Amino acid sequence: MAMEIRLEPMDPEEFPCPAGWTVVGRAVSHALAYDPERRPHFIGEDPMRVSPEDISHDLYRAVDAAADRLWPGGWTHSMAEAFLLDRRSLSPGRFARQAPAPAVLLALAQAAASPDPVAFGALLLAMSRYSKAVEGAGPVERLDRTLEAARRAGEILHMTRLGKTIWEDRHSGGVFIKRLLRDSG
Repeated sequence: MAMEIRLEPMDPEEFPCPAGWTVVGRAVSHALAYDPERRPHFIGEDPMRVSPEDISHDLYRAVDAAADRLWPGGWTHSMAEAFLLDRRSLSPGRFARQAPAPAVLLALAQAAASPDPVAFGALLLAMSRYSKAVEGAGPVERLDRTLEAARRAGEILHMTRLGKTIWEDRHSGGVFIKRLLRDSG
């Protein structure tokens, strides 16, 4: 029996669940949540545990719909790259045996809810690619450096949107961004 599952951010006030659980979306009139052991539950009056096998097909359709909002026309490569997943784990057959982690499902739900999901999907991919290219001791340090680079890129865009001159000295041929030089020490 097919049921509609939608990955979407949910109001914790409307669907309270025990601490440590991850609410990833909606299943008909209930929230779909995972306990810390990654077991799915429907949240309504009381949590009701459901079999992963019973919802795997419907959950896959929900992932397909959310991911297609971010990466239309083919999302498995992009989602795997953005969230550092094994692309084969996103195939329907493997997905039926083990869905992505609840944190990945929640991240996908939040990203797909963006006002411009295609642009947000491109941003996720760009940041993931930058993170892989930057030097660092580990994935967390590389991601921290990526976030700092994204902040600097945002400042550059902000300065250009404000129409401020970014060239320190047009006559000397030097091209510098004053604020970035000052901040980089």
